Amino acid sequence: MVTIILVVYKSDEKQLNNILRKIGKKYKIIIIDNSLNYDFSKININKHIKIIRSNNYGNGAGINLALKKCKTKYAIYTDIDVSFGKNFVLSFIKESKKLKNFSILIPNHGNIKSNHNFVERYNGEAAVMLFNLKSFKKKNLFDEKFFLYFEEIDLLTFCKKNNLKCYLANKIKIKHQRATSIVNDTEKIRNLRNWHYMWSMFYYNKKNFGFFKAFGFTINFLIK
Repeated sequence: MVTIILVVYKSDEKQLNNILRKIGKKYKIIIIDNSLNYDFSKININKHIKIIRSNNYGNGAGINLALKKCKTKYAIYTDIDVSFGKNFVLSFIKESKKLKNFSILIPNHGNIKSNHNFVERYNGEAAVMLFNLKSFKKKNLFDEKFFLYFEEIDLLTFCKKNNLKCYLANKIKIKHQRATSIVNDTEKIRNLRNWHYMWSMFYYNKKNFGFFKAFGFTINFLIK
């Protein structure tokens, strides 16, 4: 019914084992190894887990690769640096059944306060996403020009423009511990992360709103 997608790149073993334990042994899991040579010897791998080695073309490209291998109606992507309860996957799927039609469902990252069960036309942070794969004509959902950052916001913007329904599930809560999944987080890596954030911000705004708006959003980051 559902396939869980993880993308790793020199990821913290403790975080990866923790999230696999929370997911449990009931669901199919595809792990895309963007490191090419990640050492899984200390990871609790079971028979439901499929590992695919890949060159590092970016996070969105990794998710696209996994989606092409999915044979289930639904897929859930989650970042490694996310915390959620033990029965999260089951609760998330049950909550999705309350919607007659949706393309993407996103849990509450703790940044939304609402009296409604679902927030329509959500277009914010999405470290975890539940995809209804029948809503999409192709499984290359993410623009692979985004190497890191803004790829999910760009996808949600695409859905909004094409009348594909995206919701935030207010009652399903997670905690995203941003940028903690890579071991040996050196100053060089942090500088690269800052560069990718700035470039992705510029590309996202240029693609969706035009050059001048993109330049206006990005100039302060460029000066810094």
